[in-house]
Amino acid sequence: MSSLRPLPDTEGKATFAVSAAVLDVLGLAPEQAAHLDLGDVFRLIREEGA
Repeated sequence: MSSLRPLPDTEGKATFAVSAAVLDVLGLAPEQAAHLDLGDVFRLIREEGA
């Protein structure tokens, strides 16, 4: 049985994933989304009315 380990450089941080469909709705490239935190994503979703 293997244990779950955090992704590199994410120790002590909450991580999340955004689907390609959400990125399309928000008009973001994956590279742009990589620099956002979850609060930014929620704000953009609210602004876009998605």
